[in-house]
Amino acid sequence: MGRSVPANKTGRAIGWALAAAAVWFLSLASFQTRAQGETDLFQQAVNYIFTGYVDPQNGPEIVDRESCVVVLRDPNFNQYIRYHLSRFKMDDALFEKKYSGSRVSYEINIKGDDTVIEYLKSDKKTVIQAYRSAQISMPGDVDQTRKALRIVFTDYCKADTPKTPF
Repeated sequence: MGRSVPANKTGRAIGWALAAAAVWFLSLASFQTRAQGETDLFQQAVNYIFTGYVDPQNGPEIVDRESCVVVLRDPNFNQYIRYHLSRFKMDDALFEKKYSGSRVSYEINIKGDDTVIEYLKSDKKTVIQAYRSAQISMPGDVDQTRKALRIVFTDYCKADTPKTPF
């Protein structure tokens, strides 16, 4: 006849297995939440830069997080604009005040060594025009926009370094 295992040892073995599975599941959930929180901060900063809102209805779409490529609808035409954020030379960027009566708005003038913005057809793929410099309206509060820019360009989208032939 085979050896029987006492019920309390079997119960403990199952309990340890369940406890280990629970710890693993909770650590995985914690990791995903932390990664999602970082993703949300990046998305919120990008949203604020381009729309003036942290959570807009039709905000920018981050199409490539690693290369910091963002696409958003052109507010004036039936097309899209693709921004290559990692190509922006932020050290050379200039903020300009624009006055419309008593209302003040801001623009940022940026440039890069390669294409920084592309105008796309409504399919979001076909390039109509591409530029190495651009003027981008900053619809939000200028101080909050500067904070969002610091988050994006310090933590996520560091400028590409030009590749030398040597």
